[in-house]
Amino acid sequence: MSTLNDVVWWSRFRGAWRSGTNRLDKDSESLPWNGNSTESGNRVSADTSLRLATVWACVRLRSETIASLPLHLRDSDKNIAVNHPLYRILHDQPNADMTASEFWEAMIASLDLWGNAYALIHRNTKGDVISLDILDPECMTVRRSKTGAIDYIYDKKSDDGKYHEDDILHIKGFTLDGLVGLSPIRYQSDVIGAQVDANNAAGAEFKNNLKAGGFLKTGEKILKTEQRDRLKENLGVFSRPENAGKWMVLEAGMEPASAAHIRINPADAQLLESRNFGVEEICRTFKTPPQLIYHLDKASSWASSLEQMNQGYLTYSLQPTLVRIEQTIARKLLSPADRAKYRPKFSVEGLLRADSQGRASFYSTLVQNGIMTRNDVRALEDLPAHAGADQLTVQLNLTPIELLGRNDEQTKN
Repeated sequence: MSTLNDVVWWSRFRGAWRSGTNRLDKDSESLPWNGNSTESGNRVSADTSLRLATVWACVRLRSETIASLPLHLRDSDKNIAVNHPLYRILHDQPNADMTASEFWEAMIASLDLWGNAYALIHRNTKGDVISLDILDPECMTVRRSKTGAIDYIYDKKSDDGKYHEDDILHIKGFTLDGLVGLSPIRYQSDVIGAQVDANNAAGAEFKNNLKAGGFLKTGEKILKTEQRDRLKENLGVFSRPENAGKWMVLEAGMEPASAAHIRINPADAQLLESRNFGVEEICRTFKTPPQLIYHLDKASSWASSLEQMNQGYLTYSLQPTLVRIEQTIARKLLSPADRAKYRPKFSVEGLLRADSQGRASFYSTLVQNGIMTRNDVRALEDLPAHAGADQLTVQLNLTPIELLGRNDEQTKN
C-alpha cells in the first residue's frame, strides 16, 4: 500500500500529472512531458532514454537520415522553385545559426522523443517566412480555448511568451486527435525501464565476476562473533573484481562447500536474452529494423539486401513522417494562394540507390521508355546537364506498326 511518504509513488504521480493528456479537447491544455517513473522505480525521461544505446541509435538513425534528404519546393510543373522565398529556408538555412541538415535533425529528434517538434516562425512585413527557430518541447504547453483556437505557451527563461497557432510550426508524431502527438518514450517507459534494469543487472553480475555467493565449512567449530566479522571482511575483499582468480587461504580446518565454486552463466540467468528482447522492443517503438542499428541477430534478418532493407525502412518508417512534415509545411508556411502552386517534397532517391550496375539498368529502362530524359538521369547522379539531352526518347521497336516507315516516306517527299 502506498503511503504519503512513498517517494516512488509520488514520483509516478507527478510524472503522470505532468504528462498532460493524449487528447486536446476544447477548453483544455496539453502539458509538456518531462518524464515519469516506472513500476520498478526507474526515472524514464528523454535524457535517460538516450543513455540506452538502442534508443540513441534509433533516434539518431531516423533524425540523421531524414536530415540528409534534400527538401525542395516544387511548382505545379514539378520544377524546383529556387526563386521562391521559402526555398532557401527549407533547403539551405532555416535560421542564422543552423544549416537545414542540423535544423531537421533536431526537429526529428524532438519528434521521436517527445512526440512533438516546435519551431517559431518569423515573417517579414510582407508575410514571407524569413527564419525558423527551434523551440524546446519540454517547455511548450498547447492550450485550446472553448472556441477551438489553439495557443502555444512557451515557458523558458530566455523566452516566456504566448504564441498564436500561426506563429508555430508544429510537427506532430503519432496522434489520437490530430492536435498533439504522443511521446514514444512516455508510452513505452516500462519497456525502456525494463531495459535499464536488465543493463544494471548485467553490470552488477559482471562487476561480481559472474560469481555466486558460497559457503565455508568449519566442521564442529563455532566461530566467535569477532572471528566471524573478520572472516566476512576478508571474504568481502577477496570477492572484489580485481581479486578474481586469486587464491584465498582457509585456516582452522575450514573447507569450501561446493556452492562456493558456482559461476553464473549469463545465458542461464537470461540476462543476454532479456537484453536482446529489449533491443527489439525499442526498435519496434521507433519502427527501425534491428539490423540498421547493428543488432545482427540471425532471427531478426528479414531483408536479403541493403536495397530491400532501405525500401522497407523508407516505406514503413520514414515515409509517414516525411508526408506529415511536407503537409505541415504547406499548411503553415505557404499562403493559401501558394498552396495551389507549390508543394514541399523530400527527395528520397538517394535511399533507394542500388549498386552501379543496378542503377545503370534502372536508368536505361526509364530513358528508353520516355519516362526520364538523359539530363534527368545526370541530375540524379550529380552530373551537369548536357546540351541536347532534354528530349524524351523511346526505342524504335516500340513504335506502333502503322507508323513504321512513315518518317522515311516523309523524308523522301
